Amino acid sequence: MPTADGAEPHIPVHGPAQLVAQAPQGYMAKGQHSNNQFLSMIEGKARQTHQHLYRSLGQTCDLLVYGEMDGANSEWGSIQQHAGGLVGSSSTGKACNSFSVHAANTAQHKILGSGMGWIAARSGNVNVAFVHVPNNIAKKENESVIFYRTINNLLIQQGYGAIDLVMGDTNQANDSFTPCALSVATGTLFRDAHTDDKVNPFDSYQRSFAGTNSTDSKKYDVAAYNTKTLRVIKVDYISQSTPVSINGSNMAAAVTDHMGIFIHVTK
Repeated sequence: MPTADGAEPHIPVHGPAQLVAQAPQGYMAKGQHSNNQFLSMIEGKARQTHQHLYRSLGQTCDLLVYGEMDGANSEWGSIQQHAGGLVGSSSTGKACNSFSVHAANTAQHKILGSGMGWIAARSGNVNVAFVHVPNNIAKKENESVIFYRTINNLLIQQGYGAIDLVMGDTNQANDSFTPCALSVATGTLFRDAHTDDKVNPFDSYQRSFAGTNSTDSKKYDVAAYNTKTLRVIKVDYISQSTPVSINGSNMAAAVTDHMGIFIHVTK
């Protein structure tokens, strides 16, 4: 999609999408790019995401959350110009357990809490837990139930009510694992918002995948919703790719090993 670096990232930019080729194999190999080059790719991905979401949903994105990135770190200072103002962030000292929460209107959102592998926010009246479930518990049913129950109880104790939505990298054992664990943890039926057999990212043309991870084998990245409180209007995925220029030609390269997921809900 076309972008305009001088404009606010959530402002729609008119113009047709451009079909681009995949970057050559090895383009993103370790040591191929400087920190500034990689940062520029992430910033470009943020702007692309805003444009795709506007075209898919017919409105601007309320809340954009990155896992494995601490937006409060000075090295990521410029990301706000491309992803949106910083609502809040969390870090446990490891990049893989960090979160960065962005929005065009930061006053509409509030950080409710955070811990190892999660950050919770309230967007309007919706309680969302964004997760990167630690590998040592992700495939263990009992420990996953405890993980989600701890988050749910914390939100209830603070007076915000139960979890409405869980999004992110769950590292789950199978497609039904996360909704089942959430249902047990909260005592309320949760479902995976994406029910198709294949994943067809909104920003990819005629591409179909069996999974959302780097090997196209596991559906780790999901949005699971509380059927008692939410109605899903639309859900879809965003690919790993961002635009790059190689010898004057526009191409696409993967800057992450997981797909993003976006969802429009009403409570």
